[in-house]
Amino acid sequence: MSSPEIAPIQTKPAAGHEPTIVTFAVSDPEVLLAMAEYPDGPARTNFLVTALKVGVLSLKAARGTLDSDTVRREGDRLMEQLGERLNTWRGKFEERVTGSLSHYFDPSQGIFVERVNRLTRADGDLAVVVKQQVKEAEQTLAKLFDQFIGENSQLLKALDPSGDNALIANLQKTLDGAVQQQNGAILHQFSLDNKEGALVRFLSELGAKHGDLNEALSRNLGAVVAEFSLDKPDSALSRLVGRVEAAQRSLTSELSLDNENSALKRMYLMLQEHQRITVEHNTRLSETLNAAVQALQARREEAARGTQHGLEFEEGLARCLRELVAAGGDIVEETGASTGTIPNCKVGDHLITIGPEKLAAGARIVIEAKQHAGYDLARSLKEADEARRNRNAAVCLFVHSTRTAQPSIPVFQRFGNDLVLRWDAEDPASDVWLRAALMVASALSVRAASHDKQEAASFARVDGAIERMRKHIEGFEEINTSANTAQRAVEKILKRARLMEEGMADQLAVMAEEAVKLKGRADSSPD
Repeated sequence: MSSPEIAPIQTKPAAGHEPTIVTFAVSDPEVLLAMAEYPDGPARTNFLVTALKVGVLSLKAARGTLDSDTVRREGDRLMEQLGERLNTWRGKFEERVTGSLSHYFDPSQGIFVERVNRLTRADGDLAVVVKQQVKEAEQTLAKLFDQFIGENSQLLKALDPSGDNALIANLQKTLDGAVQQQNGAILHQFSLDNKEGALVRFLSELGAKHGDLNEALSRNLGAVVAEFSLDKPDSALSRLVGRVEAAQRSLTSELSLDNENSALKRMYLMLQEHQRITVEHNTRLSETLNAAVQALQARREEAARGTQHGLEFEEGLARCLRELVAAGGDIVEETGASTGTIPNCKVGDHLITIGPEKLAAGARIVIEAKQHAGYDLARSLKEADEARRNRNAAVCLFVHSTRTAQPSIPVFQRFGNDLVLRWDAEDPASDVWLRAALMVASALSVRAASHDKQEAASFARVDGAIERMRKHIEGFEEINTSANTAQRAVEKILKRARLMEEGMADQLAVMAEEAVKLKGRADSSPD
């Protein structure tokens, strides 16, 4: 017997316990044989630990002390290992099945798909076999037909009409006899000499049932003529005429205004009622509109008599100014409620500051709005000078309302650095005067910003262009007058508008040219 082997065992620590090292001698031959299967080291140690654990569990089971926790824990471990092995086996099985299915049924490389394609394509094996079978069948049928019904067959020889064919002759003879016999039988049935023939029997039955045909036709024709006679009250034609006349009387009655229950009378009454309601509605609407117009007119007259209308005129002018100068980058300020440079002086309702992109950048244009009948031209120019000084502006634009402007107030005219014009807040056509005045004021601002005497000639041309533009703009009044005339004035309006357009375009070109010159001189001059 071999000497016992000393096997050190280090058990794995349980939860909350330190590992325990156990050293004992092993002398059992079966245990030694089992240990010999594992090399010395961790593998043998794990085997001994497992064997020891199995032995401990077996002893506990033998003593009946195997607790439920150990059973559950070992069962869970066993199920976990079993699940891992099953998952591994399932993955390998799926991989093998997928590979096998791909090998046979892959649409691009599968053996089955390739074999089916070889069988089903136009030049495939199946098509070749079918063509071969069809070809062989055609050859067999051709030989069979040639043998029995071909050119050298016995059947064609028997049916040949050119030769001495007894069959054809017998058939012809039999057919001729049968035709002659049938013709004779048919003629015999339609002969009047044959008392038993079909024709004689037909005439007999016709006479027995209807009597003499001429008499029957005469009698029936008389009845038909009687049905189309108006002399007979109960004839078909009389009844039809009576129905037509009744329908005509009914239609005439429905289309008569004398009949109170007719459709036309009811429609007439309905239209009368609708017209009456419409007239009443239009009358009430007209009265309401007249009252509203009168109230609006009264408010306008009341506002015109007081100071409120002047404020409304200033507000309307401010809105129009903002719309006209917004595109050019200029700034509009409402200064009528604030004092200016002159102490306790509020003259100058609006102030326009020229934008930085223009030649006269930073220059000011003061606007004074007046809707007051007490201002003549002299007083207006005096207040315009005061407005320029009060607002530190180079140009003043004095705007009079067309409702209250005196006859001495021009439609549009320049007086030095002051511009006087008429403007109607409720007439969009008068906006052209305001637009022209702003253009002239901008040009005057350029002149006021530069005091070089060499530019006097250029500003003279600008003044001339402004004056000619003013004359062209006055043509709009002629357009408004001519537009109200008949068709004869259309040519005059178009001609005048074309001339005005050409003139304004020329003058604007002159102004643009001179403005470029002024800008170049201003840029080149020393500060």
